[in-house]
Amino acid sequence: MTKMNAIVFDTFGDTSVFREATVEKPVVGAGQVLIKQQAIAMDPYDVKFRSGAFGGVATADTISGSTIAGVVEAIGSDVNEFVVGERVVAVPHTGGYAEYAVVDAKQTGHLPANVAFTDAAALALGGQTGYQAVVDALDLQPGESILVHGGAGAVGYAALQTALYRGAGKIYTTALPTDVDYLHELNAEIEVIDFTKQKFTDVIPENSLDTVVEIIGGNNAVGSMQVLKAGGRIVSTVPLNDEAKTARDAKKITGDYYVMQSTTDVLTKLMEHLSTGDYKVAVAEVKPFNLANLIAGQKIVESQSVRGKVVLTF
Repeated sequence: MTKMNAIVFDTFGDTSVFREATVEKPVVGAGQVLIKQQAIAMDPYDVKFRSGAFGGVATADTISGSTIAGVVEAIGSDVNEFVVGERVVAVPHTGGYAEYAVVDAKQTGHLPANVAFTDAAALALGGQTGYQAVVDALDLQPGESILVHGGAGAVGYAALQTALYRGAGKIYTTALPTDVDYLHELNAEIEVIDFTKQKFTDVIPENSLDTVVEIIGGNNAVGSMQVLKAGGRIVSTVPLNDEAKTARDAKKITGDYYVMQSTTDVLTKLMEHLSTGDYKVAVAEVKPFNLANLIAGQKIVESQSVRGKVVLTF
């Protein structure tokens, strides 16, 4: 069997559980593609998985890493949409921290020649979540108003761009004061609410909004119900608590907790938006793939100390 270099762990814990290893190169199966890695992004999902937040039991030589970009090395049977040598981006959720990764073809997207591997990896996970929240869950229509919480984060930034692309009317977002200019670069008419100084419920009129993208939950979600119109729509990337559900149901608001589903169609659309310049993505740092840089990158994600993604290249 052919070997490859990978960064693995055997038990859940902090970043000290990571170690370098030589493991078997994965073999492509039916409905899958084998990708020779070019770039991986550090995502909050990766930190949660490594820490054991999703439960389960870690096994020996566990390879994590959720968001990748590279070149198709081989294709399995029943795969007709991809060819060997093609540039692709994928969100396998695990298996990314290695020289090669096997991914279901349905979780893989086509990557235009003018989109950098680093940008593709940086956008794929948060970008899909933000896109699907606005398009699939909310079905935002031209002229409708929207509040996107955390607009400077990966999900929020993609949701704002999708709202603009869909022709939204009034757009609100919450952010740190250091992110105001950054968000106004997307569109100067976005009303950015500095959540360190103001409550969004004091800025946005009650019962005024058509839609909300909620990423925080708890009391924040309750406030989101307050600013929504009766019959409005909400999508949340975190489960809603009972108080938020009660407020939602009282106003006949539709929507709930939503889990992103990686698809070829959405990934490819996102990459096309990058290719044409319709979408932007923030990349904080690009470093070579090795143990020290991976650990440092995950610590940056945990500390939320930079805007944009940390990306490692092969």
